[in-house]
Amino acid sequence: MTRLSAVALRAWAARGPAAASVLLALAFGLGVGWVPGFGGPGYEIALATGISMPSVVAVCAALDLRLAERAPLEALGRGFGIGLAAFAATALAALFHGARGGFCDPTAGLEIMALGPGVGLPLAGVWGWAASELARFVAHGRRRTVLAVVAALAGPIGGIALSLIRYYTSPIIFAYDPFAGYFSGTLYDTVLDFSTLGTYRLGSLATLVAVAALAAHLTRDDAGRARPRWLGRPLVAVLGAFALVASVCVTLAGAKLGHWGTRATIEAELGGRVDGERCVVVYDRAIDRPRVALFAAECEAHVSLVEAWWGARGPEKITAFLFASEGQKARLMGAAGTNIAKPWRAEVYVQDLDYPHRVIGHELMHVVAASHGRGPFRVAGDLAGYLPNPGLIEGVAVAASPKEDDLTPMEWAKAMKDLDLLPRLDSLFTLGFLGENSSMAYTVSGAFVGWVHDQHGSEVVRRWYGGEPLSGLTGHDLAALEASWHDALDQLVLGEAERSQAKARFDRPGFFARKCPRVVDECREKADSLSSSGDLEGALEQLARARTLEPQNPNLRLEEAGVWSDGPEWRRGGALYQEIVEDPSMPAFAKDRAKEALADQALASGDAQAAEALYADVIERTIDESKLRTLHVKRTAAREPALRPAIVTLLLGQPGEGSDRTAAAALLGVLDRERPDDGLPAYLLGRYFVDAERYPAALRELDRALARNLTVPRVRIEALRLKIVAATAVGACSEASEALLAYEREPGVRGARVDGSRRLVALCAAMPTASRGRLMGPFEGTSDEPRRNQVR
Repeated sequence: MTRLSAVALRAWAARGPAAASVLLALAFGLGVGWVPGFGGPGYEIALATGISMPSVVAVCAALDLRLAERAPLEALGRGFGIGLAAFAATALAALFHGARGGFCDPTAGLEIMALGPGVGLPLAGVWGWAASELARFVAHGRRRTVLAVVAALAGPIGGIALSLIRYYTSPIIFAYDPFAGYFSGTLYDTVLDFSTLGTYRLGSLATLVAVAALAAHLTRDDAGRARPRWLGRPLVAVLGAFALVASVCVTLAGAKLGHWGTRATIEAELGGRVDGERCVVVYDRAIDRPRVALFAAECEAHVSLVEAWWGARGPEKITAFLFASEGQKARLMGAAGTNIAKPWRAEVYVQDLDYPHRVIGHELMHVVAASHGRGPFRVAGDLAGYLPNPGLIEGVAVAASPKEDDLTPMEWAKAMKDLDLLPRLDSLFTLGFLGENSSMAYTVSGAFVGWVHDQHGSEVVRRWYGGEPLSGLTGHDLAALEASWHDALDQLVLGEAERSQAKARFDRPGFFARKCPRVVDECREKADSLSSSGDLEGALEQLARARTLEPQNPNLRLEEAGVWSDGPEWRRGGALYQEIVEDPSMPAFAKDRAKEALADQALASGDAQAAEALYADVIERTIDESKLRTLHVKRTAAREPALRPAIVTLLLGQPGEGSDRTAAAALLGVLDRERPDDGLPAYLLGRYFVDAERYPAALRELDRALARNLTVPRVRIEALRLKIVAATAVGACSEASEALLAYEREPGVRGARVDGSRRLVALCAAMPTASRGRLMGPFEGTSDEPRRNQVR
């Protein structure tokens, strides 16, 4: 690339800036294409080109046109052509890398490039023309050149600056820019929606037409400066005026079109608001009010808990935006599946999830930690906070509010160490964090920060977050601390099942190590949607396309078998599952999932003996509490014919058909009456009511289940955990505490699960009394009159 850049400089001397801009664009495209994830047409190369090349094109166009005596319209056309040629060079480089390393989706990739830098670079050339015209008016000689360059840079750099200002002063994380195109704002949402980029580019097209009409009504005076003239073609003037109005309208309607947003526009669209002592919840009115009230109480409690862990108080008021869906959140502020916080704004952005909310504590910790953060973004990082330390930022949040899981972050880290998957800390507590598998990076960072907190106290963590070197705070450099942390990990004892689950979860490539992650994940999403709607043929086509890009991905084979199993040719799905079981290249987790699916088919079709043997085999290597319990329930159905119809109807359905929860509830009711000493039917009904967020009814059923015999392994454990969930949801903290004591005494309960239930009981104790009172009525289905005084 250095040689090509030298050629560009020689071209500048021989043929002028226009030729140089094309060669620089080609050099850029060829060079960036060697970076993982940037080879071939697609979003990444489009974004990189849109950020880097408009300044080059604008400057080259301005320099090329600053002295030329062309008519203004002709000069504008040349500026446009310079940008178009630069884009063509970049697209050619992208096609080269695609041919070299394999294309992901060349049609969609080129479309994204065309709507991004394909429009942005010609616009940059037009901006360069405008800069050259401005320079003619106010300067001569070298001063004209300097002014042309400065004015040319002002457009692309000003656009980026405007996007950063919007990012900083509003909830949005995405950006639309006339030169750069579209920036999604988040790394972890691999499937992006570019539909609104088309409407944004309609505004760009209108702007180009308006500028062209203006240039047509300009001519040169004796000094070479542009001056107005009447072209004598009214239609051109009308077209230009119409295009100008259209451009202004698209800009002003940007919030409605999804091009930008502010806190006010988002609040107006969501429409609902709850004001608490510390949390202000802005929510979509489509979300049930009882769920909003519970979330608001949860938010208040989480603030107290994370502040206690942090050892310092956060902002007096924190705003939590609660969206109804991933799609709504992506449209209004940019992040779809990724929940985020903006610490400097004391705001968090999440979508509605089941109680307890899995991430609200994590996101609130980001805001509370801002009390010791640095720089304008109030986060941990070097260079006064301008260079973030994502390992420390996320590690603090994971340590302060870990998700309920089967293993603690320390235990997961121990499993990774046993498997030689544990990354070095010096790569995590830098920007290298972003190159790792996200699950691994978050978990390991959280485990280490939690260990530092336990060993050295919250003050050390706060001061480390605030920019003081950890070595100075602890008296040990990072290498020595890492060795001590490894010693602590070695004190933990795990079995083969734990290591197998860790390998399935963490032994996966990071985003930039995958080939075509966006296309593959989009195919998987489409396949899931098509399968759910009954279009099995379409779902299989999407999975087949994904497998051509990631042929070694075991999940794609499992999903293909699952689609076949959902239809009338379910036996073909069974044959594919059997191939996975017999394939020596398949990882253990994939084989176990295939065995469970085969067991499900056997149970639903009446082969109880085969089903029981397969379930028993999978149980030996399962640590996921939810999956383990379900396996035991299904194994019990294989053993006991009287229970089989209800359990099969609830969990599986007939082969090629889905489960029927309504019919299952009726069958469970019959079983409950026929087997008064058996607690399993009442437990399953309680589970059903928890899933439906009917917590008082769930408590009644779970109490009945716990008062009876629960002989199915792990079911009593889960019944107690569900009782804790239901009791805390309605504010019955003493009842939840009693259930927690019984839960802790149960043999076989994992420490991580106990920790999660303890946090839930602590949350209940921290929930405002007023919130508890308001929660009981709505979940019982009483009048909503009291709620109107609390939620608006």
